[in-house]
Amino acid sequence: MRLPYEASFLIEENVADSGPHWVALSKSSSVIVGLTDARVAPNLNIGYIRGFDYSLPNALSALGVESKELSVDEVKTADLRKFSSIIVDNRVYESQPELIAANPKLLDYANAGGNLIVFYHKSDEWNPDPRRNRPQLAPYKLLLGNERITDENAPIAFIEPQHPLLNIPNKIGPDDFKDWIQERGLYYPREWDPQFHALLQSNDPGETPLKGGLLVADYGKGHYIYTSMVWYRQLRAGVPGAYRMLANMISYGRH
Repeated sequence: MRLPYEASFLIEENVADSGPHWVALSKSSSVIVGLTDARVAPNLNIGYIRGFDYSLPNALSALGVESKELSVDEVKTADLRKFSSIIVDNRVYESQPELIAANPKLLDYANAGGNLIVFYHKSDEWNPDPRRNRPQLAPYKLLLGNERITDENAPIAFIEPQHPLLNIPNKIGPDDFKDWIQERGLYYPREWDPQFHALLQSNDPGETPLKGGLLVADYGKGHYIYTSMVWYRQLRAGVPGAYRMLANMISYGRH
């Protein structure tokens, strides 16, 4: 449940003759306070290539996990094995196109035992395109379409309800998809390799069901997750289920 309300904070100043005092937020300020039972695996260390805003790092901080923003140069040169998961944030292959050349390093990381998570991209930012020197970015075939689910309350069906990604460390259920804002997902995959497990299905009223909102595959010793759902909006809005699902994604393979 999201609990927006007016708040005040106790500010302690390091001044000898000034004691603690209360400062009320102005009417124009807003704070979203949310309560959620989101568990994470122990000893996580998350690397991420940030997208257009700070929704992801803020959410990782709220989950209490160690995390570090990675530049493309760091992806190219750093020892990525120290990260339990690496997240490519929304549309980063477009906002930082130099990451495309460094993408084999990320796939090597997953192949060697890492957990690589990629958030949504537009089809013309993702699908292989020799004119833009863009090869296949996922370890297996994964082509995006232009379909989206605009109804944020569209029912979610669980295709593989017992899959570990939906159960460890948090059991994900219908309640985790309540109180969403502005759409379920964008640019859903239209074709993918059988190595991927499609875990969720949803659709706008009267539309064909879309199954590619959350895809997961084993890759070598590690894992690869692609999700076209708009988690960033839900994380920014304090939707509890989004934090629980993010916790499962970054914990995947650590149980």
